[in-house]
Amino acid sequence: MRWRAVMQGAFIAAASVTYAAASYVCARSAHPTLLGAGLAYAPLLLGGVWMARKSLRRIRALAFVVLAALVLWFARDVLLQHYRWGYLVESAGSMTLLSLLFGSSLRRGHVALITQLALLAHDGHISARTSRYTQGLTWAWTVFFAVMASVSIALFLMAAPAVWSLFANVLVAPLVATMFVGEYGVRVLLLPAHERTGPLKAVTAFMRYRRLGSAPTVPLQPAIGSQTR
Repeated sequence: MRWRAVMQGAFIAAASVTYAAASYVCARSAHPTLLGAGLAYAPLLLGGVWMARKSLRRIRALAFVVLAALVLWFARDVLLQHYRWGYLVESAGSMTLLSLLFGSSLRRGHVALITQLALLAHDGHISARTSRYTQGLTWAWTVFFAVMASVSIALFLMAAPAVWSLFANVLVAPLVATMFVGEYGVRVLLLPAHERTGPLKAVTAFMRYRRLGSAPTVPLQPAIGSQTR
């Protein structure tokens, strides 16, 4: 399971780097091309297909995605002139959705997203200290993604296309990686070794979360703070 998660992560990383490089070149170009427009809107359609497959009304959702694809095709001449908007929706939109994903788990009566991942990684048992830390970390990622989306929109509106494309298609991934590395350094300082989750274990927990779609089915309040190892 762990090696499968690592291989999936490596494939996703390689595909992401290739896509980011191609998007950077296309988004900064002064001459719009069908390839550039395709790279801008294809991820949005693929994301729609993925969400439609998860929907309880799958047929209706897939029909909506097909209709959106047809609209994009018939409006391709207009989209070619404004194809950077597709990159903006993809860049700022994904950051906004991630911010909402993390932030929505902070609502009253919910378990913070990273707390859920920690519970999965530690078989449903984490200490009160880890619970507080993961709660704060969920807040940190919520704010981080919101800031990234805001910066992308601001650069799109006020900066040259090359500057915005550099940020949206090249710098976002290193900034996210820097956030990961910096957070892990803080985790090492604040949490003892037996309460920390390493990168590989975190990836495995995320894969389990993606399959389950929720926290483990154990009583959360008794679990938090029960680990005394």
